[in-house]
Amino acid sequence: MGLTLQFAIGEKQTIIDSVERADFDFLYQLESENRIADFSLHIMPNDLNFLVNSATELKHITVFGLREYLDTTNFYFDSEDGGAYFVDTAITSLFAKFNESDAPGLTYKWFGKLTVEYNEDIVVNDDAIDAVRKLILISKQAQEQHLDLIHIWFP
Repeated sequence: MGLTLQFAIGEKQTIIDSVERADFDFLYQLESENRIADFSLHIMPNDLNFLVNSATELKHITVFGLREYLDTTNFYFDSEDGGAYFVDTAITSLFAKFNESDAPGLTYKWFGKLTVEYNEDIVVNDDAIDAVRKLILISKQAQEQHLDLIHIWFP
């Protein structure tokens, strides 16, 4: 099984603390409230940089990735058993610019980059489109409700 890679919205320290305590009940509650976008698609963490790159290109803004917008100084937890990082609002704002109906096009662009990177045909699937759609939706919700976006990973 691959890595669990997710984005969640809420109060950053509460989410980070729940990851540190491995409080899966809290994380499942966020998921049941549609406050998580799950990218556990047998991808590598760096593949999310290609997603952000694709989004910046589609919105015709200066290309950047996810990594440089993860807080590794103040609001984060990282260990060999998992991690959680506050994501700068630049990422939230970027994905909030998309409409839900843009998810398939963004996913195809992203997987096109992965195909080039790995020199193999990476096929778009419904789970990938749904993850991108949920990231768009939770980014909009985070902006509207002044919530934080947190990137979560577990082995």
